[in-house]
Amino acid sequence: MPDFDGKVALVIGGTSGIGRTTALAYARAGAKVVVAGRNETRGAESVAAIEEAGAEGVFIPVDVTDSDSVRDLISAAEAAYGRIDCAFNAAGQESRRAPVAEIDEAEWQRLLDLRLTGAMRCVKYELPALLRNGGGSIVNMAGDWGLYGVAGFATACAAIHGILGLTRAAAKDYAARNIRVNAVCPGAVRTPMLERMAGERGSAADDYGAALAIGRIADPEEVAEAVLWLSSPRASYVNGESLVLNGGG
Repeated sequence: MPDFDGKVALVIGGTSGIGRTTALAYARAGAKVVVAGRNETRGAESVAAIEEAGAEGVFIPVDVTDSDSVRDLISAAEAAYGRIDCAFNAAGQESRRAPVAEIDEAEWQRLLDLRLTGAMRCVKYELPALLRNGGGSIVNMAGDWGLYGVAGFATACAAIHGILGLTRAAAKDYAARNIRVNAVCPGAVRTPMLERMAGERGSAADDYGAALAIGRIADPEEVAEAVLWLSSPRASYVNGESLVLNGGG
């Protein structure tokens, strides 16, 4: 896949799970990769995997709940590689299960600040960098919960719904300036986050897949392939879309 030769990819949330897998996929496709996240140890592990693949990468710490931190990340990424061509915003954290009447408002605010407002901060500061480079692509991590809702997880569903609205609005704001903004909406994916959520319910991650039409959960590589396609020239006419990856529900 030569689409990313000479390109610079930014992966926020690239220290584990889908983010790390996507960072490595960008690297294998020829990109230099900026891995961003809060955990420096896991960030270093991601960069080591990128270098083992024969590519170049750097870790830059970021806290997406802090606007200054996100702005400084973009400046540091441009200082490291001179440009940003594409970005994948995958920072996230699981929410606690609770019916709406029992939602803790502090938890609601915390998760929305991380997931929804965090995504806004990322897009807000990525856009000027892409404009300086003549255009590019942004892909936001959303989720299929943002399309139909899930009982017990109203906070996460609300955050994802918001990310989809942000994605569509930004796509229309900047389409004429050679920037595309899309989202991926995976269902159950084999990640440490899913393992933790499953464990809290006394089950295994694979149990989620049994109820799906396709009969299994996704591998993170399958989501990474979708992100790379959306980021690439092959998806040049795809803008403001939410690509669902849930095996048929």
